[in-house]
Amino acid sequence: KIALTRAAGAPVVMLLIGASLAWIIYLASFQVIASEISVGTFISFVVAAMLLFRPMRNLVNVNAIIQQGIAASESIFGLLDTPPERDAGTRTERRWHGAIRFAGVSHRYDGTADDAGVAALHSVDLAVGAGESVAIVGESGAGKSTLVSLIPRLYDCSEGRIEIDGCDVRDVSLSELRAQIAYVGQSVVLFNDTIRNNIAYGRDVSERALLEAARQAHALDFIERLPLGFDTPVGNAGARLSGGQCQRIAIARGLLKEASILIFDEATSALDAESERAVQAALAEIKGTRTMLIIAHRFSTIALANRIVLLARGRVAEQGTHRELIAARGRYYSLYSASEAHSMIA
Repeated sequence: KIALTRAAGAPVVMLLIGASLAWIIYLASFQVIASEISVGTFISFVVAAMLLFRPMRNLVNVNAIIQQGIAASESIFGLLDTPPERDAGTRTERRWHGAIRFAGVSHRYDGTADDAGVAALHSVDLAVGAGESVAIVGESGAGKSTLVSLIPRLYDCSEGRIEIDGCDVRDVSLSELRAQIAYVGQSVVLFNDTIRNNIAYGRDVSERALLEAARQAHALDFIERLPLGFDTPVGNAGARLSGGQCQRIAIARGLLKEASILIFDEATSALDAESERAVQAALAEIKGTRTMLIIAHRFSTIALANRIVLLARGRVAEQGTHRELIAARGRYYSLYSASEAHSMIA
């Protein structure tokens, strides 16, 4: 609409101005013939009218800019007027061990029908031990991301309860809850700042802690090769770094937070083989020290987990080790076989 307004505005204005000027010249010519005005006055008047062309054309373009600004302001004020998250939690906990328990958890997103078949999760019962690494697998739409999003209360489950170290997450304040959780997703958010500030993420940390987090994330090698090291700007949204480097910076950020629970949601799906191996090495480095929930489609990443949980249509269909699930020849075996066949074809 903006392009249409700008494209049509100038020609329409020029046409109107040209028609008006022609009409003025037509009327003024009779006055010149009748000697009511001099030829010099007539020329001066025509030149003055022609000088109005550019200001009038610019004035028309202002409307498109104003409308674009109005649309942007509506978006901004819509965000500012968004009601804050409901935070009824009052408990403040010490550092958690990271044991997670889903008890009869069901979830339905707002605006969906009442049919139980469209709910994202159905009566999920799952226990994750402190320091355990659990891979959550399943087809697209099985409810994997929904399940892990309920832990930091990005949504509140419709039914059931989620406990961390025996405490219901709804009883804990959001700030305290999320301080214990680090999330690394497929799309990494990096600010147009230095690597140091992107890892520190607004926290006042020591140089030693920064170096250790980068080392554990297998990011220290490529950072030290950069001309400015940790003070190297990453560019807008990390444009100066590769996808694997951005992911490792995000992992270092999560490790530096010292959260007891780490969530990796498709953190390696968009990486090449070399970058994926570096990220997998970073995960192996911290395995056993934190509770990790890993959502992945690549079985090379899933192999890092102590246990595999397969979701199907919002329910826990199977769980166990890789060997146990392969031996059972169920849904996991079918997914694994399809993945291996695809790798052979590729």
